[in-house]
Formats: sequence, structure tokens, C-alpha cells
Amino acid sequence: MVTWPAVISISGDAELIYVADQRDWEDAAELHLLAYDEADYLLDACGSAYRLTTKADNRVMPEPTGETRTLPEVLGLVKAHAAQSGSCCVSKLYAPTIQAAIEMVRSLDHH
Repeated sequence: MVTWPAVISISGDAELIYVADQRDWEDAAELHLLAYDEADYLLDACGSAYRLTTKADNRVMPEPTGETRTLPEVLGLVKAHAAQSGSCCVSKLYAPTIQAAIEMVRSLDHH
């Protein structure tokens, strides 16, 4: 079960896609109707990674991979996203938890 909020990491791209909650996931057709690459994944607020597997009805459902990311790994993803977005002082970005790091993506996208 995904612990929201979460981000989607697209293989080969530093951009992260912020997903606030289950309702956002279900309401945003572009998120669950995309054809994801097998290297793309959803990362939740606990650091758990989910494979984005297309089901028979062409909807994508996050499936647990059993892998987790550490806070430093998640911060690295967020810093790369911030740099690609043109944010300054990226090296100074810090969050005390994975959830806070993921929330940072939302605030970076709104500036």
C-alpha cells in the first residue's frame, strides 16, 4: 500500500512528478494511463519503490518492488529535480525525513 505523498521517477530524466494522494493518482488520467518504462518507478513517503505495471484495462497500478530508498538517496533525486527546474542553492536543500523531501518537490514545482 502506497504511503502518500509520492513521486514518480522517470528513467533517464531528473524530473520528478509529485502525487499528493490516492485521489490525485486516480483523478490524473495521465499518471495511470501512461506507458511507463520498466525502469520508471513510484517512490512513496516511506522510501518504498513501486513498479508501474500496466494492467489488462490499460490502467497502471503501483506494485511493490520490495526495494526502499534511503533519505540521502531521496534527497539526491530531489536535488537533481531542483537543479533541472532551475532552482538555485540546490546543494543546501535538506529534509529531515523522506516524506519532507517528497513534499519539497511540490513546493519546488510551485515556484
